Amino acid sequence: MKNFIFLICAIAVMACSGAGSDPAPTPVPPTPTVDVATLVKKVWTASSAQWDGVTKYDKTSTSNVVQGYSQFKLDLSAGSAVTLTEFDGKIFTGTYSVSTDGKSLTLNGLTSSAGAPTGTGGIITYSILATPTATTLSLQQTTAYVKASSAIVKLALVN
Repeated sequence: MKNFIFLICAIAVMACSGAGSDPAPTPVPPTPTVDVATLVKKVWTASSAQWDGVTKYDKTSTSNVVQGYSQFKLDLSAGSAVTLTEFDGKIFTGTYSVSTDGKSLTLNGLTSSAGAPTGTGGIITYSILATPTATTLSLQQTTAYVKASSAIVKLALVN
């Protein structure tokens, strides 16, 4: 009888202590998030450009209204320095910043030997339309641009 009571007590202790149960699952660490300021640090070229909703350039098209976007380049790869090659081939340098909420990109102090981009005072601000990926960046100028027939320019960029 003593052995029977001992066996019952041993089973009860094991049941209460969780012996024999599956171990707790290993927690999965959260996927690290990369901030927008880091994601944009690349050299971007135009995949497409729209002015007020009308496509003026599409990289895959052979008949573009504004063929010059094939040379458009936005180089954000060197710290806070920016080099902008516009669709007319003019190259400007300055600095850039990304807002803390990751929703806007501002190019500041843009200049060249000929001065600032027409009508900008050296500042161009873009709304970031979607979180950038490793290969895509979607931007829209926040103000109308003189060189784009005083229209709002929307850019789909790739690297």
